[in-house]
Amino acid sequence: MRLTRRQLLGAVAGSVAAAVGGAAYARWIEPEWIRVEQVDLPVAHLPPAWNGLRVGLIADLHHSPRVVPLDYLDRAIGRLQSLRTDLVAVAGDFVNTPDPAAGERVAGLFDRLVPPLGVFACLGNHDYGIVRPTPGARRLAVADRLREHGVRVLCNEAVRLRRAGEDLWITGVDDFWADRCRPETALAGVPPDAARLILCHNPDAADAVEAAGGGSILAGHTHGGQVRLPWIGPLVLPVRHRDRAEGLHRVGRSWLYVNRGIGWLIRVRLNCRPELSVLTLRPVR
Repeated sequence: MRLTRRQLLGAVAGSVAAAVGGAAYARWIEPEWIRVEQVDLPVAHLPPAWNGLRVGLIADLHHSPRVVPLDYLDRAIGRLQSLRTDLVAVAGDFVNTPDPAAGERVAGLFDRLVPPLGVFACLGNHDYGIVRPTPGARRLAVADRLREHGVRVLCNEAVRLRRAGEDLWITGVDDFWADRCRPETALAGVPPDAARLILCHNPDAADAVEAAGGGSILAGHTHGGQVRLPWIGPLVLPVRHRDRAEGLHRVGRSWLYVNRGIGWLIRVRLNCRPELSVLTLRPVR
């Protein structure tokens, strides 16, 4: 069947309108359309007292006035607080600028988070001011600001939480791209048969964490790819293991959960909504 000129022009106009509408959606709607993911997280050696603990996971805030605005992040933190989790974990990349004022602003957002067991965090590559692997990079001021606002920032260290006489260890490893990731140091004082949550910004470090003893690893960094095309998947992923772009994965004896993040480097998301995770701890079966 031959198309008339009017039909051809209509088809072209419809295609253009769909493309413009899709671009507007990816630019203005999806980047701030947060999705809450509810996931059971397997934890080896999990004591009965900790079975069912709910952990809120957030990652990749990337605050700077020209990248991810503070008012959006404030709404995201408010949404996280409304989920009433027992503990909050933050998997790095708080800022997107070396300006100390940005660190103070983003740290202040955590004043409203009051989970019963506290807020724990690790640092990411942007918290060292780097966008590619750069050994020896210097940490920005954001870690000190976070501590002043009650966030426990863990840099290759672990803390023990106790409930009904049973332990859960929260561990944080430092940034992989800054060549400061030392899981063997972080886990040195943790008993080998202890239940462990390990904060680790870059999921590419999961293999090193597993080699050091492993546990249940919480990561970010990938943004899920930000733009995921049908039949193609994410266009850009800053990791070696592209199969670990988001969600739950097995890494040896360990489990890895990768959060899509709530921020961005370029304001565009498609088929990859920003994420707040609620992880319910369950014993490995």
